[in-house]
Amino acid sequence: MSTVYCGIQGFYFEADICGEPVRWRVPHARAYERPQDVDFRIIGTHVELYCPLLGFINFRLFALAGLHYPPLPAVQNVPDDGSATAEMDDRIAALTLPLRSQVEDDEAEVDDFPVGGTSVVERQKAEQEETKRIENLFGEFKFFLQREIDREQLTFVIRSCGGAVSWDRTLGPGSTYQESDERITHQIVDRGAHPTKPRVVSRYYLQPQWVFDCVNAKRLVPPEKYFPGVQLPPHLSPFVEEAPGEYVPPEKMQLDTPFSMAKQKSDSESEASDDDELESDTEVREVETDENSSSDNSEQTDEDVKVAKRSAQNAGTVETLSKRQMKMKEKEMKRYLTNSFPCLVLLM
Repeated sequence: MSTVYCGIQGFYFEADICGEPVRWRVPHARAYERPQDVDFRIIGTHVELYCPLLGFINFRLFALAGLHYPPLPAVQNVPDDGSATAEMDDRIAALTLPLRSQVEDDEAEVDDFPVGGTSVVERQKAEQEETKRIENLFGEFKFFLQREIDREQLTFVIRSCGGAVSWDRTLGPGSTYQESDERITHQIVDRGAHPTKPRVVSRYYLQPQWVFDCVNAKRLVPPEKYFPGVQLPPHLSPFVEEAPGEYVPPEKMQLDTPFSMAKQKSDSESEASDDDELESDTEVREVETDENSSSDNSEQTDEDVKVAKRSAQNAGTVETLSKRQMKMKEKEMKRYLTNSFPCLVLLM
């Protein structure tokens, strides 16, 4: 299952079957009015052709998946009598039960033989990982459908994404657990809160559109906008692709925002790591420069001390001179020290 859309004329589904996108429509369950201008005898000839053809196609697809055709339940506690056959004839009940495999062996590891460039192989691996992720989108969830929900379509979508689904046993066959089960994580409702039934805190109560929007967004969308009684966001068609420059609904831009934000976050993290490396290199260089400058300053201070001692000795030799000469010598000495050794002047 890749996309699903609930429209006026029915439910539109698209699935990836052997690498080919297949799209079909299931009409809404409503009263049928037979049109007067349609010759059903001509349509009957097409039905006689396409029913066996679809049977062969289903047999081939089930064989590729390693399943029995016609499908058989994998559970062992289903009695093999008329009642079990009648239960399995219900297509909704058949969706809730796992199917029996032809050969129950562990999956063997497949060797990778790269064909083409590295970019092609990486793109194929990314597509396979994305397909597996969508197949297990609801793998950790257990759904319970209320009696007002269209069970067939929601069961088909939830089971296609790896989730478990059930309903009240009074609604028909196929119920695997009841509403009182504590393992239920999501309860799909299409009405307000029941005044006599208290809600369970450990599960989400959501409207059916949440399931469809999660499949179209390829991720779990926030459930706050789909609580019972809340005005739902627009249900956008996933089959419409806007050309560059055309109007894009803001709701669709919000659905695409997390992917772009994640990409920007990864880019920013890589840039931040590069910046950290540059900063670390700069700090190391600065430390080395400081060490070199400190060694140079220590050598310069030693030289300054020597020069100061020499100047003191020279000053001792001129003590015998006259006072005028002494003052002139002191001025020259200060001028010399000011020009040559400003650090010593600050200390003085």
